[in-house]
Amino acid sequence: MTELLPALSARRARRAFAPRAVPADVQDLLWLAVSVAPSHGNAQPVRLLVARSAATEATLAAALSEGNRSWAPSAPLLVALAALPAHERGDAYGAERALWSFHAGIGAANLMTQATALGLVAHPMAGFDEAAVRAAFSAPEDLRVLVVFAIGYPGDIETLPEDLQQRERRDQRRQPLDRLVAIDRWGTEHEQAARAPSPSTREDGKLR
Repeated sequence: MTELLPALSARRARRAFAPRAVPADVQDLLWLAVSVAPSHGNAQPVRLLVARSAATEATLAAALSEGNRSWAPSAPLLVALAALPAHERGDAYGAERALWSFHAGIGAANLMTQATALGLVAHPMAGFDEAAVRAAFSAPEDLRVLVVFAIGYPGDIETLPEDLQQRERRDQRRQPLDRLVAIDRWGTEHEQAARAPSPSTREDGKLR
């Protein structure tokens, strides 16, 4: 049976980072992974804001939510992934469906998959002040920041606060396929939230 690519199945949003810099050539591979992501009409609206100087790193870290500030600044790389909505094609598809955000999602997935393949952790964060992130890079107001990544090599979880250590040790659970995939007809099982217990899953998390 064909298996998922290890870079997809092994990806985890870990919070502990080793005190090891990410080499410039490795960083370039991450940015290239984003650059090859497809986009409607080849609009390519995605942009990466990389905090390189200590001053920009500190400003970007300060823009994160309190919870993220408790661990993310230890990552050797903080990177915001953003998009320019105005660069989308001027047709109904792009305007009505906000395809710029979809394109940003593809770019983010490419970045995380490439990072995992390179032995890195790329932890996406949604908890941040968008205006403050833009200000950290003197970016224009029409640039939409979708996610901030903490990127680096995995470290010892013992360096994390106790509550985060517990979260790191939790099993990773995903939507069961019978809830994820609707074949021919939508059912009530497809309406269940991701954290809701699955009727096809036992209490130990395994399929019945």
